Amino acid sequence: MFSFRIINSAKFLKMPIDAQLLYFHLGIRADDDGVVEAYSAMKLVGSSDDNLKVLVAKGFVEVLNDDLVVFIVDFYEHNKIRADRKVDSIYKGLLEDNNIKTIEPKPRSDVKDNSRRLGGQSTDSIGKVRLGKVKLSKSNTIATEKSVAGVNDIFEIFYNINPLIRFGNKTSRKSAEILIKKFGLDGTKKMAEQIIGVQGKKYAPSCTTPYQMEEKLAQFKIYFDKEKDNKPKVAIIK
Repeated sequence: MFSFRIINSAKFLKMPIDAQLLYFHLGIRADDDGVVEAYSAMKLVGSSDDNLKVLVAKGFVEVLNDDLVVFIVDFYEHNKIRADRKVDSIYKGLLEDNNIKTIEPKPRSDVKDNSRRLGGQSTDSIGKVRLGKVKLSKSNTIATEKSVAGVNDIFEIFYNINPLIRFGNKTSRKSAEILIKKFGLDGTKKMAEQIIGVQGKKYAPSCTTPYQMEEKLAQFKIYFDKEKDNKPKVAIIK
């Protein structure tokens, strides 16, 4: 989301179009604390360092380190993050070092049992969807002590792209447990590996934690379905 007051201001509109475009790309990739890796976004859209310098000079973003991790100054005006849905940034330490205040996450208010909601639909309605080649069948819904014990295996997969992931984060652990109970440990691992494999690709939803995987499961289904439909058909010449 973007605040119309910000993007319709003279301060914003007087910037070069390329700088405005970069701002939007940073905004849609930011985590729940308004932090985003600007370098990868710039590489993806072919934006120059000058555009980032304009955003910094105008006070729209703050650079947190030499790797061009940035904080979007007006992020909380653009997005109203519920504390019970918020996931701490993997760069929370950088925010604290720069004296930037963040919203403290709270336990989810809607979690009373395992019938949590995923992307606007209950977990019971996910049973027959496909993510790429991973079939999520109802036969994998039986929860076992062994599957729940595999939560750390899911975290290990995300560790490959998010070395700062907190294995003790209760929200993400709960998400991993729910997915394992619903789809089985092997199914959840394959799902995580597939989701990690498309990070950085055009139109792929951003996902660096088990919590985000649970929340964006419906988005990834749509993404993989589109990817499947867009694969070129091979003509057979007889």
